[in-house]
Amino acid sequence: MKSRSISAIRRSELSRATFEAVVRYGLRGTTLEKVGEIAGVSKGVVLHHFKDKSNLLEAVFRRSNGLLSDCVVELYRYAETPYERLWAIIVANFHDSIFNSGVCQAWVSLLGEVPHNTQCQRIQIANNTRIQNNLVHELKHFLDEDEARNAARTLGILIDGIWSRTGARVEPVDSNEAISDMEYALMKLLPSDPESVRKHQEARTKIEGIASIALGSKAFQEKALFA
Repeated sequence: MKSRSISAIRRSELSRATFEAVVRYGLRGTTLEKVGEIAGVSKGVVLHHFKDKSNLLEAVFRRSNGLLSDCVVELYRYAETPYERLWAIIVANFHDSIFNSGVCQAWVSLLGEVPHNTQCQRIQIANNTRIQNNLVHELKHFLDEDEARNAARTLGILIDGIWSRTGARVEPVDSNEAISDMEYALMKLLPSDPESVRKHQEARTKIEGIASIALGSKAFQEKALFA
């Protein structure tokens, strides 16, 4: 296994500390000093690895989007059918290891930076495109290509909407409720004959069970910690 440099580990620690600062204080209240306090280092150490707050935010965007991607990849390992792979995407987006009011609130705060930061825009566009492509790839097993793209766009908007409402505290939703909202939408967009409904329910049950073990495991949490 390739070892990581001290600098890379420190940058990872600081990006985690920045995200925690945004959770605690909001984006406006997050300063380099507060990031340093959470990380247990001086402001000078923060500046040594990131020249300014904007640079830090870019790292946070990369890390948070990378963690979501890691969740999808981890659940894909156990998905054996198009139903299960589709549910792997949904569950990964709303598993309680990354979906809670504090994280959602921080995400909403960070999104406010996107229009003003070209690099953050690129990262967010790449993340949205990845989710869209993943959804389209699986939805094509149930719909023709044009319908699959339209359905993927609708589901992507719903995912963002649930995260935004939860983060803005407009409509607090827990992991199970969010996944159930996605299931309701899926049943409106995809064939919903009794056999299809049964397969979706079985796939959701299996993937949620796997997620509780795989994404909650110490090994995965340590991997996510140093992503």
